[in-house]
Formats: sequence, C-alpha cells, structure tokens
Amino acid sequence: MSAGQSSAGVPRADGAWPWVVAVLGWLYYLTPFVQRVVNPDIGFEPWLFLQVAGFGALAIVALTRREANPVGVACACAVLWAGSPAVLGAAAVAQESLARQRGPDRTVFAVGSAMLGFKALGFLGSPSGGSATAIQFEFILAAAAVMAGTLVGLLRRSGAQAVEARERAERSRREAELARVAEARLAERELIAREMHDAIAHRLSLVAMHAGALAYRTRIPPEETREAARLIQTNAQASLDELRAMLTTLRSPDASPEAPQPTLDQVGVLTAEAADADQRVALSVSGDLSLVPARVSRHAFRIVQESLTNARKHAPGAPVTVALAHADGVLRMRIVNPLSTLAQADASGARLGLVGIDERVALLDGRVTHGVRDKAFVVEATLPITARTGHPLPADHTKERTA
Repeated sequence: MSAGQSSAGVPRADGAWPWVVAVLGWLYYLTPFVQRVVNPDIGFEPWLFLQVAGFGALAIVALTRREANPVGVACACAVLWAGSPAVLGAAAVAQESLARQRGPDRTVFAVGSAMLGFKALGFLGSPSGGSATAIQFEFILAAAAVMAGTLVGLLRRSGAQAVEARERAERSRREAELARVAEARLAERELIAREMHDAIAHRLSLVAMHAGALAYRTRIPPEETREAARLIQTNAQASLDELRAMLTTLRSPDASPEAPQPTLDQVGVLTAEAADADQRVALSVSGDLSLVPARVSRHAFRIVQESLTNARKHAPGAPVTVALAHADGVLRMRIVNPLSTLAQADASGARLGLVGIDERVALLDGRVTHGVRDKAFVVEATLPITARTGHPLPADHTKERTA
C-alpha cells in the first residue's frame, strides 16, 4: 500500500493544498471589509463583518473532521454558506473530501445540490441585497467550486483505486511466481528423495543379501559370528524398511525402487546422446571422475543434463562446452553456451531448471552461479567431495558396479 492511501484504496487528504484553498476563499470575501477600513468614507458594518468572517472561520475549523465525518462536515459547510460567502473555499474542500471518500454516490450529488440551495437562500436573506449581475456571478462561482470539488474528489479516488489495482495485480503476480518456484523446489526435492531412496535401497539390499549369506557360512566363523551376522541382516532389513516408511510421503505411492541413478561415469553417453540430437557438445575432463563419491556424482550428472537441456531449449544450435575438473577435494563444473540470436528459442518450458540445479548444489553444501557473461550463458558449480568433518566421502559407486 502506497503512502497516503487508506486500506480501502481511498487517498487521504495529505498536503496543505486543502487549507490553502479554504483560507484563500475566506480571505477573498474579507477584502471588501479591508477596503472599508482603509477608506472611512465607505460605511463599515461590524456585525456583518463578524458574521462573514466568523461563519467562514467555523467552516475552516470544521474541515479538521472531514476525514472522520465527510457527510456531516459537508452539510455543516452548506448551512454556514447561507450566512457567509466566505465559506466558498471550505465548501469546495468539504465536497472534494466527500466525493473522494464516497465515490459517485447519491449522497455526494445530494450534498452538492444542498450547498447550492443554501447558497441561494443566503442571497434571498441578505439584507444588503446586491445587483442581479453580482448575484449571478456569485452563484456561478459557487456552482463552479462545488463541481470542481466533486470532480477533483472523484478523480483522486479513481486514481487511487487504479494504483491499488495495479499493486494487487503485482502482488498476485509475485505470489504466483513464488508459488511456482516453491512447487518446482518441492518437485525437485521429491525427485532427489526418490534418487536417494533408490540408491540407498540398492546398497542396503546388497548388505542384507551378503549378511544373510554370512549367517550360513560354517567353515570359518563360530556360532557367535553366525549370530552377529543374523543381527546384521535383521538391522539392515529394518533400516531399509524404516527408510522406505520415512520417504513414502515424498514419492508417489505406485513408484517402486529403480536401478541406481546415472553418475558421471555416464557423462560421455549423455554428450553422445546430445550429439545424436544435433547438439554440439565439447566435453573436457580433468582428474579421475571415478573417485568422485556416488552421491556427488549423481547430482553432478543431473546438473550437466539439466544444463544441456536448457541450452538446447533456449539457445538451439549453439555449441555447448562442458568442463569437469576433480582436484583438491572438490569437483568443479563449468557449462557454457553462447546466446542464440538466429534460432528460435523454445518457450514451452517453465524455466525452472535452474531452480533444480540450485537445490542439488545446496544439498551438497556447494556453490553455484549462473547467468549471462560476455554474450554467453554460464553455469558454474563447485561441489565438495569431502564431508564436513574433513574426511572424504565414500566412493561407494564403484562397489555398486562390482557387487
């Protein structure tokens, strides 16, 4: 909500201009009395001066309540206007406040008509009288003041409502965008949870199988070893069941454990498939990727896969450079594709692939940057392959392949 607006979208009467209008209208009708004071030859009527000045001053004081009671203040100004032409400015301000707060309501036009009616009664009851031309001019001036106040109030109300409508639309757009990103994050976390479940389930099933075989080996271990092997089998199976129960809510009920997810060992296959789809990919590898732990390797593969997909959709035909470097306890990734200016980009996607990359890097406690640099889109990620304790993460994906 912008400053100067109420919760209903109605602008408040901020600023000094209403008081300037009211006081100027009051002073305008006190000018003849000043002339009478300066020129003693002109008769001065003190009681008439007090009436004109006093009623005008009362109307100005009443304006302090126009925000709380716009109808009452406008009606009070209408009555005071019958006894003093100096209420002109205050009446215009009161009418503006009423129109601004009530809008194109019958009350607004009724009060405006009442103001002009009381002004006409003031002409009839004036003891000093006046020429027809002067009365006609005064009435036209009064009508112009009422109409101007009404139009200004309605315009300010309409402008404030338009601003509020734009702000509501902008808030709705931001909320929809946040909801879309949150939904994408949730979907990506669900996918990550499924991958974790499938990989851990595969490894634990192997542990359970080998522990079960150990329980029936009689040549080397004594009975105590056999009992320990049974405990290993029981605990491994219980851990697998507990893990399934814990992650059931994060995956579809019909989904069954899948084969281990692809790792960087298959990144060459990934680039070859991209080449088959007429996407030019240059892959460079530094260091031994087989030593990258399976958990890091799986996410790194998905980051490369998502980056290639984004490049194919948003920069079709542009070559892509993929650089992977494993050294000093980290895996560094850099995927670069120049911006496409000739080919038509695919705008059908939700443009949320980068959200998934952010989620995967955050899960590994790594760092990632992505954006346009030197007319190219660059994705850079640094993934630690060392646990928080300083010990290397187990490279268990090699065991999975040889088991």
